Amino acid sequence: MKLILVLPTAGLLFSGAMSLDKMSRNPLVPSERPAVESAAPKMWTNNAALYKGEVLQLRFSTPHPRYLGVIDPGGRFFYVVFPKEDGVGKLKPFVSSERFETMKTLKINTAKFKADPYTYGILENKPVFTRSGTYRFVLGDNLHVDDADALTILKVRYTHSARPLPDDNINIAAID
Repeated sequence: MKLILVLPTAGLLFSGAMSLDKMSRNPLVPSERPAVESAAPKMWTNNAALYKGEVLQLRFSTPHPRYLGVIDPGGRFFYVVFPKEDGVGKLKPFVSSERFETMKTLKINTAKFKADPYTYGILENKPVFTRSGTYRFVLGDNLHVDDADALTILKVRYTHSARPLPDDNINIAAID
């Protein structure tokens, strides 16, 4: 009785394998695999591990989106780049969106960098790099979306202390 079920199943598997083999050899049959684009990233850095007082250099392919934000290790969001006319009180962009769209690099000094904390009632820029951890820079035309694929995200590891000096302990033998 089991033989009755095995023969049709084997026949289906064999015929399916044969048709796949024919498709792979026929150049007129389009592939069902999605095309993979190998576009360069829109934002990157060569120094993704930083210490207090060091400069982060963000790099961009141009043209790129108008907005840039950063999320600190505690999940607090800061607007870095936005249209100048959207500033309220003493809140101002690090660079205006109009200027930013064509920039290829943006240098940020971790000791002095301030941005809009996007918090109700706070009307002046606040320091961003205030604790050790991973900071996520977010680039997009709209930073308030649920789809992360609509954004470019760059993670940077920051240590809130000076970079340790290299270990120069060299053992020197004393000669008498």
